[in-house]
Amino acid sequence: MGRTAGEYILGIDSSTSGTKACLWTLEGELAASGSSPHSVQRPHPGWAEQDASWDQALIKALEQLFKEAGIQPLQVAAVGITHQRHSFVPVDKDCRPLAPAILWNDVRCQAEIDCLAAAIGKERLYQTTGIPPGPWSLAKILWLKRHQPELFSRTDKFLLVHDYLVYHLTGELCTTESSASAMGCLDILNRRRWAESVLAALEIPVDKFVPSIYPAGSLLGRITPAAAQAVGLEPGTPVIAAAGDQVCGCLAAGLVKPGQVGVNSGTSLTFQTLTPKPTFDPDCHYILEISPLGCYAAETVVFSGVSDLCEWYRRVFAGIEEQKAQEAGLSVWEIIFDETAAVPPGCDGLMLFPFFQGVQAPYWSNDARGLVIGLSTAHTRHHVARAVLEGLAYEARRQIQLLESGTGSRIQEILLYGGGARNRLWCQILACVTGRKVKASAQTEATALGAAMCAAWGIKRYPTLEAAVASMGASYELFLPDPTLVAFYDRLYSQVYKVFYDRVQDLDALRTRLSSGL
Repeated sequence: MGRTAGEYILGIDSSTSGTKACLWTLEGELAASGSSPHSVQRPHPGWAEQDASWDQALIKALEQLFKEAGIQPLQVAAVGITHQRHSFVPVDKDCRPLAPAILWNDVRCQAEIDCLAAAIGKERLYQTTGIPPGPWSLAKILWLKRHQPELFSRTDKFLLVHDYLVYHLTGELCTTESSASAMGCLDILNRRRWAESVLAALEIPVDKFVPSIYPAGSLLGRITPAAAQAVGLEPGTPVIAAAGDQVCGCLAAGLVKPGQVGVNSGTSLTFQTLTPKPTFDPDCHYILEISPLGCYAAETVVFSGVSDLCEWYRRVFAGIEEQKAQEAGLSVWEIIFDETAAVPPGCDGLMLFPFFQGVQAPYWSNDARGLVIGLSTAHTRHHVARAVLEGLAYEARRQIQLLESGTGSRIQEILLYGGGARNRLWCQILACVTGRKVKASAQTEATALGAAMCAAWGIKRYPTLEAAVASMGASYELFLPDPTLVAFYDRLYSQVYKVFYDRVQDLDALRTRLSSGL
């Protein structure tokens, strides 16, 4: 490679599906990467668990990276770690797992969510932690306390994925402000402290959480000799505080000021916009995260995002396209979206509501499910594909408007990253439905890049984090709204999409109750 010692930054992303180790230059060039998969277990309906073997996955990912790259450990100047948020593992005093990790998408805790609302109060919990009652780490810890009291009692610490990896690399028990906020029990106004009043009311000892919480850019610790031998890094390499995966991804996409919204268009569809001060929504429509920039990030989410629903469409409808792709040696998505693009805007009256795995704001229903309206015998599977893309764009518009209403800030541009950013058809639909320009990032490893940006800033390679973002940020493709289509989609959104679910949600709830028992 021809580079001198200490000229690469290692960004680690330990996500739901696997751990990736990405080595970046200070110009934001991806020099090498390695990965190792994770498995997810679902022992009961609504449960999602994972063996906390994240350290072993990191070892394998780094082995692959160094084997393929021809880069020496001494050339790694710093390490930044990002991670799947909300997921945690109970550990003993030696930080050994006592049970499988409970993941972010585990929804076993509805009774505990109701308990939080009753015992603490929705508004009080939101004003204290920035997060209203919901399926966050706090509710699942309360579930363990109620349903597995012996395990709860034996637990010395509840460690996030980030905390677990940092301990194995440095021997330090600590976390970041962003990571801690996503648990649902951080004091959002005093970001280096846990919300002790909330934990006391729930009879959860505060010492079951790591003792130290740091802002992004801080030195968390250094690679120990034992960890260096295991993972192949140089002893003493600094590990720098970063943030959770969505926050890092938005940073890499260029989210550095109000008036922008960073959108992860992957498995979920997650929206973040920055606010200098903690701006609470009167209706709790969004949570408050903490940006590595030191300000707050108002966030809302659609659980079934572009990648999730496109994969559902491929699995259910695209058998013919799969066969064509194999015969022609093409990507199945190339064929699917070429055919989808031929369907006219508005799908000839077909409309889809993307609540396949429940809905957060503004309805707050884990039982909500997807709806398709307007079907006729004239519709084809290609209409369904376009309805998926338009439905996600309609819901994106609503979520952006909720963020604008609560923060009082006009959002002018969408910074898109994740799998959906490579879907040019959806990017153009999104621009026309929302009436905003869309900058679609070309970077496929945005979350790991965001962690690396924090690490580069933390070791003073850049004077500010904004400077790191400007220098290391990826290129993007710009999509502008078509004024004619903006007006067309505005009528469909305002007169149909926005009001339809208000009229049927009671029937949807009744459907859930009646179909759940025989």
